Amino acid sequence: MSGSAGLTAAGPRTPGWPGYARGQFLLSWRVFWRNRRSTFIGFLLPVLLNLVVAAPLRGREIAGVGAAAYSTVGFIGFALVTSFINLLNGVVARRDDLVLKRLRGTEVPATAVFAGQFGAAGAVVLLQTVVLGGVSVIWFGAPAPADPLLFLVALTGGFLLFAVLAVALSGLTPGAEAAPMVATPVLLLCMFAGGVVAPVSSMPHWLQGPVHLVPLAPVVETLRTAWFGRAFGTESWTGPALAPADLLHGWQHAAPALLVIAAWTAGAAVLGRRFFRWEPRRG
Repeated sequence: MSGSAGLTAAGPRTPGWPGYARGQFLLSWRVFWRNRRSTFIGFLLPVLLNLVVAAPLRGREIAGVGAAAYSTVGFIGFALVTSFINLLNGVVARRDDLVLKRLRGTEVPATAVFAGQFGAAGAVVLLQTVVLGGVSVIWFGAPAPADPLLFLVALTGGFLLFAVLAVALSGLTPGAEAAPMVATPVLLLCMFAGGVVAPVSSMPHWLQGPVHLVPLAPVVETLRTAWFGRAFGTESWTGPALAPADLLHGWQHAAPALLVIAAWTAGAAVLGRRFFRWEPRRG
């Protein structure tokens, strides 16, 4: 009896940060799978594009690895861009529907709001990675990842980059109807200049340097280095096979690309702090 009275006097327990983040995660997860548009863009599009693009490349090689598997790992990186599109749409829609404003007025921490939403998007990316990785190994005959830790670091770093970029650009997006106009240039730039399907060396020489600084390019390069155990970045359709690299040399080669990813993430975070809004834009 006294224990019961003590509980009553203390008042109801609050879920705490993990509970709030879990609630936001479950909400975002349900909304994602119930929305056909977000399910198609955020989950099916990279898988379907990979099947269309990579299947005809079976039997060909790039830098000593199967071209179909090479392309499939590129589409794992492309999944980060489709995740960015859904996050951008989701943040802008929640802002315009005043969901973010109402959450801001509660005891739910801002970090828990975004941790839950990022967590749901990250879970979708992991699921896509399993699907695309399975296609690469089972259908296209790729080996298992040579350096799983480096692969996970590159995937996590790339996801955080595009997740923070989505929040930052949401502040520059007038409304939900304008979100596609903001997201599409990023999608096209990463698709055609990120080395998703073809080596960057296949582009005009004067573009190759700047293209390496496109947000997706260092992510895809590091994912391939980690998966195939070779120092990717200078490969070409007709060039020689790249020599295998041990774990140490793989990390050394990936270091500049990881620094570019970190720089992009830091820049997006600064942009987000400056422009992100909890309420709809006025005027």
